Amino acid sequence: VFYNAHFVSRALTMSDPEVTLPRPPLPPFDAETALAKVKAAEAAWNRKDVDAIAASYSEDSEWRNRAEFCRGREQIKDFLRRKWDKELDYVLRKYLWAFHANRIAVCFEYEYRDPEGQWFRAYGNENWEFDALGYMRKRIASINEAPIQESERRISVPPEQEVTHNSWITEQGLSESLGVEFPLAAGHAAAY
Repeated sequence: VFYNAHFVSRALTMSDPEVTLPRPPLPPFDAETALAKVKAAEAAWNRKDVDAIAASYSEDSEWRNRAEFCRGREQIKDFLRRKWDKELDYVLRKYLWAFHANRIAVCFEYEYRDPEGQWFRAYGNENWEFDALGYMRKRIASINEAPIQESERRISVPPEQEVTHNSWITEQGLSESLGVEFPLAAGHAAAY
């Protein structure tokens, strides 16, 4: 992996002294490394391991999630705990939209139910910025959601049931130029 000297020297002066090991893949990103970051984030959020997720962000990471702002790992952990106390049976799919240097743009969709049993599907976009060591230092998320019936679930299906519906990205024709469908899991990498 290519280490950009400017990004590394800047990160070493800004990062927590306890966090010295790089978190590959590192910027500047190409299609393969940007996709690896996206899929790693998707897997971590689906595990809902708050400490592991927070460790992928820089110590001073800044977030905007809808209208809520967080700064630093402790606030990120608090946010995630509150989120998953309210968003039960949460399942997320992320799709690489674009990348440049140390930035990645992502489209995503997720489903969950609230404690009263109402199901929701959320759609959104995230802009990510990474430090030279591969830690995310900025996350800007815009999210919309709508209530759905349990029978309308299409990505958070029970483990014994196969996903039979592809994502809204395919419905919007955003994968047509690639000549393949956007998969929901373990699919064709060219679709990303």
